[in-house]
Amino acid sequence: MGERVPLGVLFPLRILCGLILLLEGWGKLQGGWLHGTALLNTLGGWMEAGKPYHFFVPMVESARAHPKIFGALITTGELVVGASMLLGLLTRVGAFLGAVMLFSIAFGSGQGLAPPGNALLMGAIFVIFLFAPPGRVLGLDATLRGRLPSWMV
Repeated sequence: MGERVPLGVLFPLRILCGLILLLEGWGKLQGGWLHGTALLNTLGGWMEAGKPYHFFVPMVESARAHPKIFGALITTGELVVGASMLLGLLTRVGAFLGAVMLFSIAFGSGQGLAPPGNALLMGAIFVIFLFAPPGRVLGLDATLRGRLPSWMV
């Protein structure tokens, strides 16, 4: 039980997750998610199909009531968390926000363990990033370590 894995093995995973979120956020930015109509259409489809987990329906209804706010939050969140992962900057903070966002998407869309959909898997990866911050290897967190509280980097 004394085995330890260096944080460097998480580097490719950090870059992949960052790229996926940046690409998703960029697509949403170009697809009109800031206006809320695309999100409203997506949420309406989920609700009609009965996809959201029962305990998460109130959150989906709240997002449907305020599509511009939630559309902007999702788009901005994907872009900021993606950039955080790519740069290795404040990866613990980014991992927390990313996990909350990705689990929310997974619960809202009714994703399970079987494909399609990767939000549940990516959310789990971000939980790992909370405990083993990958930004300390080939990231800006290595420079900020000691200057910021350890819960941030």
